[in-house]
Amino acid sequence: MVAAAGVEVGLRRSVAAARAGEDRVAEVEVTGPHGAERIAASVFIDASYEGDLLAAAGAEYRVGRESRSEYGEEYAGHILWDPNTARPTEHGTGEADHRVQAYCFRLTVTDEPANRLPIERPPGYHPARYDLLSKYLAAAPRRLKDVLLLGRLPNNKWDVNNWGFCWQSMDFVEANYDYPETVWERRREIAEEHRLYQWGLLYFLQNDPSVPADLRGEVAPLGLCRDEFADRDGWPEQLYVREARRLVGEHVFTEHDARRDRRKPDSIAVGSFPMDSHATQWYRLGQPTAAPEGFFMCSVRPYEIPYRCLLPKSPRNLLVPVCLSATHAGYGTLRMEPVMMNLGMVCGLAASLAIGDRTDAHGVSVEVLQRLLEKAGQVLRAPL
Repeated sequence: MVAAAGVEVGLRRSVAAARAGEDRVAEVEVTGPHGAERIAASVFIDASYEGDLLAAAGAEYRVGRESRSEYGEEYAGHILWDPNTARPTEHGTGEADHRVQAYCFRLTVTDEPANRLPIERPPGYHPARYDLLSKYLAAAPRRLKDVLLLGRLPNNKWDVNNWGFCWQSMDFVEANYDYPETVWERRREIAEEHRLYQWGLLYFLQNDPSVPADLRGEVAPLGLCRDEFADRDGWPEQLYVREARRLVGEHVFTEHDARRDRRKPDSIAVGSFPMDSHATQWYRLGQPTAAPEGFFMCSVRPYEIPYRCLLPKSPRNLLVPVCLSATHAGYGTLRMEPVMMNLGMVCGLAASLAIGDRTDAHGVSVEVLQRLLEKAGQVLRAPL
């Protein structure tokens, strides 16, 4: 699709600087395998997980969690969620902080012997790292489904994700605080730390004597896939960055937009995934009990996403479909790939309209944009 559109693709580039003035980004400098490059354009789109371009361009943004009082959000700030009632508990303070929800690699595993890569002992492995998991396994009988979240895939494969109610699972909790605003060298180090943690966790589950034999037996047949990410021994290259920078734009999407005020005159897409945050830290309730502070999940009905969430207050020729303008609580439902795909399409179409009309992203006719989106099959209106 990219080749058919005639798009030039530059891999392994990172944003070094942006030249902005008179409310516009004029030029972006990127560094890559061939050194520094300068890119000039009339409209820019920051479609990254990290939001490096919006930051370099001087757009206002936020990292971390708002307080409960700032926007009146029930799920804001420091929160301890009760899975039995699906509500926050009185133990959460609601205070703001710098923390973002945990990351992990989404692994693809198989039990097919011919395609299975064994889980060898990782470098620097030490079982004490998984003491919290040992306590969890000792507290009650556990099965594989109580430790890892496995999604069935074709060809005898599973997608492995974090299981939120397990004391230690795929998420490397408290290991990502530096990631959103640091340099790429450090980000690669953080990604490798996550890889070694998850590798060690799988090895622990298959081999440690503290793991009940029946659970070890369930995990033992699983390994990474020879035919997935073959150049990295079955490991994905991309860390799952669930949340990094978040724009503070023309409209800040809060939990109220997802739960109550669901109709928007400038709607350009519809979302419906629950408000979902993974843990931000381990909260010790007493020995040996711990809770994943920051974890919550709140169901929502379909809601409309306003175009204004993609627009920085300044510069006016920048669009942001991934690190869009939202609170931590609101971002929990927006951060899904189908939404990112919808909003990426919106940004591309809006950029085209801005160029054709010799205006900027703010000057695009929302009515024209909505008509073109509907013609292309995009759903703009949520059932109320």
